[in-house]
Order: sequence, then structure tokens, then C-alpha cells
Amino acid sequence: MAEVVIQGHKVGSYTRDYFTLPVSYMANGSKMEIPVHVVNGARPGPKLMLTALSHGDAPTGLEVIRQVLETVDMDKLSGTIIAVPCQNPVAFEWNRRNTPLDSYNMNRTFPGNAKGWFTEQLAATISPLCDDADYLIDWHGGEYGMAINYVLLKLNGGDYVDAGVEMGKAAGFEYMYGGKPAGALASYAGSLTDYMLGLGKPAVIFECGHGMQLTFDQNALSVQGVYNILKYIGAYPGELVLPKRQYFLKDRPLLRPRNGGMFYPECGPELLNKIVPKGTLMATIRNPLTLQVIEQMYAPCEETVFLMMRGLMGAVNPGGYAYILGERKTAQVFENE
Repeated sequence: MAEVVIQGHKVGSYTRDYFTLPVSYMANGSKMEIPVHVVNGARPGPKLMLTALSHGDAPTGLEVIRQVLETVDMDKLSGTIIAVPCQNPVAFEWNRRNTPLDSYNMNRTFPGNAKGWFTEQLAATISPLCDDADYLIDWHGGEYGMAINYVLLKLNGGDYVDAGVEMGKAAGFEYMYGGKPAGALASYAGSLTDYMLGLGKPAVIFECGHGMQLTFDQNALSVQGVYNILKYIGAYPGELVLPKRQYFLKDRPLLRPRNGGMFYPECGPELLNKIVPKGTLMATIRNPLTLQVIEQMYAPCEETVFLMMRGLMGAVNPGGYAYILGERKTAQVFENE
């Protein structure tokens, strides 16, 4: 039996708790607070932190965390789950990637600044929870009309690189990536996972979400991934549920349209995490005024796997997200029994 203290809040063993961390007062006089859920098991053990919705248009992680909190068996749990299912309540309210009050991208803002912009204050309130945790899973992706499904490893060359790879494998997703970002490294600084890694603790990103109908239960897969990691860190009994084969991708092209217009997907959501050959037509973009085709997007890899895809017809801006792809042919393959 072991009591834990999370940011000054005492949580007894075999206890489910909920509290809030104060941030500031809003212009309308209401109080902004960050919700924190804690499940402390029957026995002491590692502390796993679960976070979602730093981007307000990616709600899938919130639902996955809810399911984990409601289904975890405290009799079996050795350790603690610390969960922040809604890191950015204002961005969630407005269904916006960035915070409407200051236009900041919260996942480029950690560890934040308690006296800074509003989003920096939110980040500064959440960051100290990393001191209390041993491991982190952070959810991203899933805005309307899109779907994404893979594990992103923020490999920073530190002591916990190998641990991060093993943690990512344990999640049980078919595809993982841990290489260079799509742009300059400095443009991706300030994520919560980077902050956790900077503390010398393993962290992975579940790029897992959908804003359209899929042919498989993605929420169930993500919940299973949490339980897999709980088992991997010794906090939960049972065998890991893994696919027969997992791919650690080395090449991950990110494709954005040069031109805006009406986006017509030629590859549907049934192809998420599936393979198409190089040269496959993936999307057509038409000018909404002339109705003429102004751009087409083709699969760039020998074995192009869809990690993220825009799967519904709709308006697209120049430079907007269209596809995150992987080259399966050059991937490191892990065979599971």
C-alpha cells in the first residue's frame, strides 16, 4: 500500500481521484483550471502520465484516456496513472489547433512560462506533472476529415533513446517513426514529449486519431496500446498484444498541396496503414471557380504506407496537411512470435 503525492495532492493507494490545477482568471471572470485524473493502484509501482488535446481539434486522445480510466482494474494496477485528457480547454472549445486567445501552438510552448502568454501559462501549469511521472504517452491527431495512426518517437540522442524505442514497440502499433522532422528541428521544439525526454524519462506520441469513419476500431487499438505499455513497465499483469510484424520507418515524407482548392481524395480511409505502389494517384485538387484540375498528388515511395491521410472531399489551403507517408521498403522490421 503506497500513497502518492501529485503536485501537492495526496492520493491514497487503491484510490481514484480528480483535482484541478489553477492557471489564471479569464477576462470574463471565470477561473481557468487544468483537470487532473489520478488512479493509484493497490500496490506501488511506476507512474504513467497520459495527456491529450494540447491541440484543440484532436479529441480522440481524450476519449481513449476516458476509456482507460474507466476500465483499469485497481486490483491489478501496481503503480499510478496520471491523466490530463484536456490540456487546452479553450482550444478544445473553439475546435482549433492553436489557442484562439494568443494563436500559440501549445505543443511548441513547453515547459511554458507562468508569467507569459496564456498558452505559456497553460503549459507551465502542466509541465511540473512530468516531475511526478516516470513515463509519458501524449496523443495527437484526428481533426475532421483526417485520420492518423502510428507511434512517433521523439529520439533526441539521449540516454533514453533505446528505452523509447522499446516503449514504442510495446504500444503494439504496426508502424513507428523516430527520425528527422519534416522541417527544421528548431521549428518542432517545445513539445511536451521533448520536455519529458529532457528530464531523462521515456516518452512517446500516439499519433492516433480520426475525424472520419474508419474500417477498424482505432480507439480500441489505442486503449490496447496503453495497457500494453502498462504491462511493459511492470504496472499491469498479462502478455503484450502485438502484431506479427512491426515496422520502424526510416523515411517519412510529408506531402502538402502547392495549391488550394477543392480536395478530392482518390485513396479512401480504408487505406490507412495500407500500402500502395509508387505513382498511385492519391488526390486531385480542382479550382473551385473554374472547376479545372490544378494539382494531383501521387505516392512517392516504392511501398507507400499511409500514416496520415486527408480522406474526405473538402476545401484545402495551399500548404495544408494532406499526407504523412512512410517508405516501408527501407523500414527496420521487428518480427513478433
